[in-house]
Amino acid sequence: VKAALSLRDNIKTLGVEMSKKLTSKEESFAQAYIFHKEELIEAYRNSKYSQNLTPEQMSVQANKLFKKPSINLRIKTLQLKASEIAEKKFTITVEQRLEWLKTITEAGIATYLDSTGAARRESLTAARGAIETMNSMLGITDSKDKKIEPIKIGVVDAS
Repeated sequence: VKAALSLRDNIKTLGVEMSKKLTSKEESFAQAYIFHKEELIEAYRNSKYSQNLTPEQMSVQANKLFKKPSINLRIKTLQLKASEIAEKKFTITVEQRLEWLKTITEAGIATYLDSTGAARRESLTAARGAIETMNSMLGITDSKDKKIEPIKIGVVDAS
């Protein structure tokens, strides 16, 4: 988030006006640069520019395009937009993960009645794994330097 904010600030202060629209070739290069994980030659090869060049010539031309302020600004804008979309769609908070692990833990120590009416316990292994993961996420991990107290869960025999 901090990097995205500074990138946004940099884009605003670059002083390059976007009033000069990019050509369709320039726009295709900027988008291809993002799509091809910042590989200049691949971006050039997959944009609308001439394909009749050697790799060395493509490299020279791609570098020239990349250094154009209007194209470079467009690339930074696309990177920011991609970063914001990824953060919104794929970020899972620590709280959300802990809540899921809590649900697994609770399900793992719950009892249910089987087909014979006997009380049975769900998977204690799942509960233990969820507790270990929560401890790890919260920084309560086993270390050679210090001994930690494990979280204690009271388990009542269902029989």
